[in-house]
Amino acid sequence: MSGTRKTDVLSKFSTPIWIGEVDNAESINKNILEYINVIKKENPQGLSKSNQLGWHSPDLDLKNEVIKNFFYNISPMIKEVSDDMRWDLSGFEIKVSSCWSIINKKFASNAGHIHANSLISSAYYVQIGKDCGNIVFDDPRPGAVVKKHKYTKVGDWNQGNVSIEPKEGLLVMFPSYLTHYVQPNMSDKERIILSFNLDIIKKNDQ
Repeated sequence: MSGTRKTDVLSKFSTPIWIGEVDNAESINKNILEYINVIKKENPQGLSKSNQLGWHSPDLDLKNEVIKNFFYNISPMIKEVSDDMRWDLSGFEIKVSSCWSIINKKFASNAGHIHANSLISSAYYVQIGKDCGNIVFDDPRPGAVVKKHKYTKVGDWNQGNVSIEPKEGLLVMFPSYLTHYVQPNMSDKERIILSFNLDIIKKNDQ
């Protein structure tokens, strides 16, 4: 019996998740930590959003030098997202629409949510501990979970969700419509991230 396939597989509804390690992460993280600690002292209560037991900062100042330096360093990674998505930027530009930090102490987590009114969202890991909580993405196709049969191993077309283990200096970017949650932090070390949303606006339209 011939091993030649009789069918082609068209992968037409795949969902991209971009993962990469940021250059100079150690010095960048040191500066981000100092900046976030100042913000937390000024806003100890933080905001109540998806965070459960954790601290959610108000929107960070995009003109702050620490934040500007972070985005300068990851700009090539953002360009890769734009190139992969084939965005037509004629007369348009990519804009960071919001940026914030989340600190999850022990047992803190984040409930499942999406980021409405954005194109791309992210999680950048500034400080992590062992077993501090993976970020988990759910399958965005409701019909795909209606019925399933058991399978011999997990593959690209049968995986129900995607779990990514944090690592300091790791940047994860994903479509904002993708439901995601964060598992409880089982470490004694605080899990600290920087998150942001990307959108596209007309040039000079601020």
